[in-house]
Formats: sequence, structure tokens, C-alpha cells
Amino acid sequence: MGTFAEGIESIRLACSLVLLIPALGIALLGRRRSLLVPLWIVVVTIVAWLRFTGWWGLESSGVWHVLAGIALVALAALAWKRDALSSDVGVTALAATIAAWTWVPCVGRHLGDILNDARREPWGQLPPTIAFVLGLFVPLIVLAAFDVAAPKLSERFDHANVRAVGLSIVLLVGVLVAVTLFDDLAGELARRSSF
Repeated sequence: MGTFAEGIESIRLACSLVLLIPALGIALLGRRRSLLVPLWIVVVTIVAWLRFTGWWGLESSGVWHVLAGIALVALAALAWKRDALSSDVGVTALAATIAAWTWVPCVGRHLGDILNDARREPWGQLPPTIAFVLGLFVPLIVLAAFDVAAPKLSERFDHANVRAVGLSIVLLVGVLVAVTLFDDLAGELARRSSF
């Protein structure tokens, strides 16, 4: 429970904005929110855990990062053009991968334990990683729950202009990644954060 609570506490820290701002863009994509938010959380969890274990070998800079940013811009443009589930899933999965790949976490006691033990016992650190990420994305989970619990209220957020704002956020992230500024931003936000 402490790891989940630490994830919730991390919401207020600047370093978490690298994950939360693109996630907001995804949440604003509209009526598919109840599918896209869980996908976002699963992808972020897997990529973060792979990084913690040392099994993710790519640095968050260089040619692969630039190519990922260009691909995200292309997918976001496609999603803007076509309001289809497949393009929304693609943009969500790639944006989540890039965000988790670039994220420099603010390390509290519980996340520090995960990071210290992940290379030695990777599978044992997957459940705490899941708990931390779920805590971090509680606001997103609540927003997605409105799609199921209050569909009439949720319809107000399904306007084309709201979708355009969400895709604009994702496009901006893609451009920042492609020009290698997103990883600089992640590092600066981490420096400005503390537990």
C-alpha cells in the first residue's frame, strides 16, 4: 500500500509531468478513453519495469529517440485525420513508450527499493512497479471511469475540439522528442523535484 501511496504522492512532483502531460493528451482523445487509459498504464508499467530491471537497453537520446519522435508525430497526424480505434491505439502505445522511456523518476523510499532490487529480482519487482504506476495515474483512472459510470457526463468531453487539444499535446510531445528536447525537459524536471 505504501508503494501505491508513493505513486499518488508523486503526482505533485515535476518529474512526473513527463508521464502525466502526454497521458492527459491521450485521455482527451474522447470516447475511447476507457480503452486507451488502461493501455497507457500497461505500456508505461512494462517499459518502466524493463528500464528498472536493465532489460531496456536503449538510452533516451540519440537516433532511436529521434525516430520514435518522428513516428509519434506521424501517428498523431494520422489519428487527427482518421478518428479510428487503430490509430488511437497506435498513438497511445507509442506515446506511452516514449514517455516511460524518457521519464527520470523522482525516487522516494518505495520506488528506491524497487530500483535497488529490480536487477537482482526482476519478477519480484513487477507487482510494486504496477502499484506505483497505478498510484501515479489515479486521476487518469478516475477520468476513464466516468466513461463507464456516467456516460452522459463523459459525452461532454467527446467534442472534436477536446480531441484536437489532446492530439495537439501528443503532437507537441512528438516534436519535442524528435528534436531531442523532451529528454532535456525530463532531466530538468527531475532536477527540480524532490521527495
